[in-house]
Amino acid sequence: MAKYRHRTFEMFDFSDEATCALASKSTRPAAYVDDPESWAFQHLVALRRAGVIHVKFKQRKRLAAEFSSQLRTDFSQLADSLVNDSRVLLDFECLSEFGSGCIDELKRFNAKLQSKGSRIVLCNLKPAVRGSFFPHRIGNDRTRSVVS
Repeated sequence: MAKYRHRTFEMFDFSDEATCALASKSTRPAAYVDDPESWAFQHLVALRRAGVIHVKFKQRKRLAAEFSSQLRTDFSQLADSLVNDSRVLLDFECLSEFGSGCIDELKRFNAKLQSKGSRIVLCNLKPAVRGSFFPHRIGNDRTRSVVS
């Protein structure tokens, strides 16, 4: 399983690896107040699969800085919809870029989830997207992989 070192986020190459990492930490099923199919977001799609909330970005190749405030709304609504001890898989498959403002919103979302005892992992980050999480690293398109 390829996992990338980051100070805040757990990152995996593939969604099945990330799902396994989430499933290994807790087998307790979460009871949701709302059905994920009823959630409506501007930039996100959320589905429940095997006790994990699988969140994908809607078909958009780039998420520039001007979308960070819109992401804030989506992430806030999603965090409010999740119960304590939720497991969230954030899938970056559709994105080719992710700006620093969007990363700040993702950090806020992560903090809200952690305050509920929930956990988030990221997967399918293309090299340019993964590199945006490491802005001060020389040759930031190459992150060091760790085998778990």
